[in-house]
Amino acid sequence: MGNRALIVHPSPTAVAEIRDVLSHHVACDSAHTEADALRRLSDTEYQVVVVDRKPPIDAFRIVAQTVAAQPDAFIVVMTPDANEGRELDTSMSGKVFRFLAGPEQRWQLTGIVAEGLRLQKLERDQKELIKKLGLEYGKLQKREKLLDVVVKERTRELQIAYESLKSSSRQALLGLAEAIEAKDPYTKGHCGRTAVYAMALGKEARLSETDLEVLEFGAFLHDIGKIGIKDAVLLKPGALDDDEWKHMKIHPVVGFQIADQLDMLKPMIPCIRSHHERWDGTGYPDKIKGEDIPLLARIVCLADAYDAMATDRPYKRAIPMDECKKILTRQAGPQFDPSLVDLFISRGIMESFG
Repeated sequence: MGNRALIVHPSPTAVAEIRDVLSHHVACDSAHTEADALRRLSDTEYQVVVVDRKPPIDAFRIVAQTVAAQPDAFIVVMTPDANEGRELDTSMSGKVFRFLAGPEQRWQLTGIVAEGLRLQKLERDQKELIKKLGLEYGKLQKREKLLDVVVKERTRELQIAYESLKSSSRQALLGLAEAIEAKDPYTKGHCGRTAVYAMALGKEARLSETDLEVLEFGAFLHDIGKIGIKDAVLLKPGALDDDEWKHMKIHPVVGFQIADQLDMLKPMIPCIRSHHERWDGTGYPDKIKGEDIPLLARIVCLADAYDAMATDRPYKRAIPMDECKKILTRQAGPQFDPSLVDLFISRGIMESFG
């Protein structure tokens, strides 16, 4: 059975526009009234439900009905501004993706729904594998008289299954990174290189194994919010004007909104939201400073900036390594954590991967 989406919007014109945006990923049904939406939710299984927040639609009631009847559905609520629909965040935490969108922004639904369906499938696969692991473990507990060699063999198989689960999660996360880079061929490889520099710096900073794992994926996915940036801005081969730069600066918040709705991405939120904060507090989006900036975000910030300097772009040549060192040293304090800059330079991380 293919994926189906329900679009709930009072305007037939808006429904037609959204249907056109999503038609490559899902078959779409529509409902223009609350009663019609509730009837469809009771009669048909949907993988995606897109609901307009504006009256006369009662988005809260439709979301509640969807969560109750179809708890695995990926729910997107379109809101006119960032403060609309916050009651959904508190009452149904983790169930709803609030999407700040007017008619001119509906094209962004393509990337959001595609990634939502991808992660939805992964979560289903994970639940099935965990269920199988639980059954196998339960059987092992009851077989107290099994020979030790048999117990060890089954334990080994469970370990292999667990490693397979971790590998599947890793592939899904790396697939997200590829989706980011697919929008911008000029920076292909940037996410991977940023992760390499960040991991080397993280090891020098003596992070725990758990933090290093989060750092690796957080560095890979730090730019996930660029899925929501217009191609005309993202692919512009030159300097951005003020309006374009203002649009580009929304990508950490868009990335946070995506990650905050998906449990497997939540540990990476500091890297995604705060990698453009500055040590002196003049960064974005939250203007936090110093050690108030999460350590993993400070590491990604430095690794991200170094790769941008050290690689060719269509509108600039790569900066030589010695000059990169001077820039990093000069920006230690205003932009970067001074202690991390010292580690990055003194431990020869640039030379190791240059």
